Amino acid sequence: MLASNSKFWVLGLFVALAVLSWGLFRDFTSPLTTIIDFNGAWWSQSAHNTLCAGLRVTGGVPLGYLGPLPIPPSGYYTHHPPLLSLMLTGMFALFGEKEWVARLLPITFSLASVVLLWTLVKECAGRQAAAFTAVLFAATPMELVYGRMVNFEPINLVWMLGGLLCLRRWEQTGKPHWRNLMIIAFVLTLWTAWLGYIFVLVVCLYFLFSPTKRNPRMALLLLGLSVFSITLFLLHIRWARPDAWQNLMAAFNYRLTRTNAGGVKVTWIGWTLRMRDTLTSHILPVSWALGLLGAVGTIWRWKTDEALRWLGWAALCFFAQSALYIFFFPNASYVHAYAAFNLTLPIAMMGGVAIELFLRWCEARGTGMRLAGLATAVAICVFQVFTGQRQALALNRPEHLLGRENEPADLIPELGRLMREEFPEGTAIISNTRASSCPQLMYYARCRPTPKYVSTADDWAKAVKDPTIAPVGCVIWLAKANAREILAALPPGSREEINVRGIPFCFWRSHR
Repeated sequence: MLASNSKFWVLGLFVALAVLSWGLFRDFTSPLTTIIDFNGAWWSQSAHNTLCAGLRVTGGVPLGYLGPLPIPPSGYYTHHPPLLSLMLTGMFALFGEKEWVARLLPITFSLASVVLLWTLVKECAGRQAAAFTAVLFAATPMELVYGRMVNFEPINLVWMLGGLLCLRRWEQTGKPHWRNLMIIAFVLTLWTAWLGYIFVLVVCLYFLFSPTKRNPRMALLLLGLSVFSITLFLLHIRWARPDAWQNLMAAFNYRLTRTNAGGVKVTWIGWTLRMRDTLTSHILPVSWALGLLGAVGTIWRWKTDEALRWLGWAALCFFAQSALYIFFFPNASYVHAYAAFNLTLPIAMMGGVAIELFLRWCEARGTGMRLAGLATAVAICVFQVFTGQRQALALNRPEHLLGRENEPADLIPELGRLMREEFPEGTAIISNTRASSCPQLMYYARCRPTPKYVSTADDWAKAVKDPTIAPVGCVIWLAKANAREILAALPPGSREEINVRGIPFCFWRSHR
């Protein structure tokens, strides 16, 4: 029988890996110029700083700093655990500081997450369910877009899945090395992102209240490790930055607010509509429908199928963690679509279960129904793959420095490199572009302090004469309406007109 052929269903894993690889490796070596790449620029800069200054100086604390050494205390970024920055630093040390090296880290973890997901579902619901789960997961726009983003989500997902897989095998075999590997995976997730603490808390609730797997000692151990971990983290950042705790608390309070990226208050209706748009654009409607059907089927068989019940609990862990994060940190979920990244796991798990139960129902009704059911399931997956790839391309929008749709893809890195070459370190940059809100440009330019946006000619004249900032440099986009007025208002200094990919700029430097 085809449905029971284990070799056939192992192909599902390779199909999922191929689908995800096709999406993630697209434009693999291109510059960090899409909207999602702002995180890549930020963490690449942190790794660059760590390599330049050395671990003995930085202690491994992330560095949101642009400029020459030594790094001031304000240059230490104390809002997140350090493991991502350290891993990227290691990648740069091994392979060099390149865009593809930065992307290789999350892509490797994303592909590993498919293997771990397939393995976990296989052990709970069989290879057939695992195959469809892996394909549905790999076809999700959320995974195709943010699975290559240089940020916590792809990496943390591997630690979480790995921890759950080790937990399952520990419960099944009783071998202590699975327990130890589970603990290690959960510690790694604590040192990767704050979401790890929410996830470990959910696992602790499982150990405390599971009717068949209660283990209060393990719950207390994990809670103790969490408390020890956060205490060590607080001491770590305080060593690097005296005001680290106040800075961290300010960031925490900001994420609790219901505001947009500019800090403007958002109504509950506005926030709800934003969540609706995010969840329906990044997770396909068919995936939602299959996930709901799979959840209903899992609940229906909850008392009679222990393995399926365990998989349902694993899906609930990811769902609860994501729901808590999205709801209790409304600023983060409003601003960042990838706040819902981990929702892809429970939806894919339950979607695979839905297809598995559907195929079982078809098989019980004869060969004809079995073949028809299998063809339907494959057709659904093919539809999801093509729809997911198309939607991912639509979501993976380029960053526009000048607000023009036809902006060259390599404008930002080339302009940034020219700025780095033309202006000495420490130059205060003033620009009539949105350079200050483009981390990618700042990464390529290595400019410090952050470029300042000035709009009117009078404000330009005042800004370049400000005695508190020196030296001063100006980056003027000449095609902007008042560019010539700005040039006329500038005091004497060196000027150089530069054409960057067909777009005219003027670099001005003061003589003081």
